[in-house]
Amino acid sequence: MALFLENALLVRQKVKIAMGIGVGADPSIVESGKELFNYLATQRKNANLQFIPVTAEQLVTNAGVALTDAACKIIAVYWKGRRTTGTTSSFVSLTSVDQAGEVLDATRFKAVTNSAVLKLYPAGLAVETALHGSAATTIGGATESATADAADGFVIIAAA
Repeated sequence: MALFLENALLVRQKVKIAMGIGVGADPSIVESGKELFNYLATQRKNANLQFIPVTAEQLVTNAGVALTDAACKIIAVYWKGRRTTGTTSSFVSLTSVDQAGEVLDATRFKAVTNSAVLKLYPAGLAVETALHGSAATTIGGATESATADAADGFVIIAAA
């Protein structure tokens, strides 16, 4: 799975669609996303990016999903929790190499209906070898979350 980088403007359009802008998206998250792309346009000269959509089903099946098999930099991570009831925690984690790798980013979803989070790394969070996503009952844990407790979202990456 090599990197498939494309123009940042195309990625921005995919982000707008994925976040449901104009259809109930959290305004603070939308504005943060806009500012990220403004920063990338002015400071990073519209560097090429890759948009990687991720579903809860992918995160909880067979210990997660391989997102890339190459070194890269995480620019942004967006998750929207699916939870509608219950109190079981689900930790959505991004790790290097595989589920047992170094935890690069983790988000906890517990007892909050339709919670969403956008994490920005404008300078890029380094991924040395590969990027893996999973959802488990503990950070990087072996017990997979239920799909209903996990989250959908996307990861934006750039070349290392």
